[in-house]
Amino acid sequence: MRETRKGVDGQLLTASQVQKTTHCLIIGDALKVLPDKKYFADESVNLIVTSPPYGLGKKYGNNFLDRFDLKSWIEMLEIVGKQVWRILKANGSFFLNVSPIPHPKNKEIVPLDSYAYFALKKCNFYLRNKIIWHFNNMQNCVKRLSGRWEAVLWFVKDINDYVFNLDAVRVPYLTNDKRIKGVGRNPTDVWYFDRINNVTKKKLQINHPCVYPDAMIERIVKMSSYPGDLVMDPFVGSGTTMRVAKILNRNSIGVEINPEFEKIIRKRLQMENPWDESSFKVIVYDD
Repeated sequence: MRETRKGVDGQLLTASQVQKTTHCLIIGDALKVLPDKKYFADESVNLIVTSPPYGLGKKYGNNFLDRFDLKSWIEMLEIVGKQVWRILKANGSFFLNVSPIPHPKNKEIVPLDSYAYFALKKCNFYLRNKIIWHFNNMQNCVKRLSGRWEAVLWFVKDINDYVFNLDAVRVPYLTNDKRIKGVGRNPTDVWYFDRINNVTKKKLQINHPCVYPDAMIERIVKMSSYPGDLVMDPFVGSGTTMRVAKILNRNSIGVEINPEFEKIIRKRLQMENPWDESSFKVIVYDD
């Protein structure tokens, strides 16, 4: 029987298109794991995609409650940014998802994306794009306009040399005019992907407060890496980055502080055939 599986977009991939990839989950604190060269050598990763906790008071399992203050958050991001710079290859990219959040005391909106920009400039990154992730399925506000977007900041190490596969992420033209030729249009810097709601999370048995939509991570991985590359997420959470990397024939490493999420990540990777237990490794970091 010919071995097949479906990609993120639902198209069938034949066995010749499916590469054997490896996926490693490190259970530990990213602030301790990332500096350890035993796990992350200099310039060893092609693409890093992540969304660190940023003070929304969300409970991530039994072990972690997200209540950073702004000063601590900026300090954390500078530590992570320094290590991400070291780990990334010269033409690599770093995608950081951050959201404007209400201040816990006076509810003033804190533009974390702006703070993130200045924190990562200290680490010598260049901002290639600020992508607006637009969605509709969120709660409505009564004392201000309802928030319907988050930022995805695309940073590169070298502003003149970075992986950018535009043709891999083009989207259909908005018109059926046959005079327009080509494989599609640039997806621009405004992306519409609905958030994963609680009903879907329950159906998929994903007990995690913040789950990326697969399609958004697919666009990032296709755009900024090649099959066989290594993709890393230092705050991997429910494992979407690793799952999409597997589907798209990339290798992956995820770091997660909460050991409860190992079962979720393993299950999500197992959903994608073919599954080879030897391709998935779990390391409990001991400092």
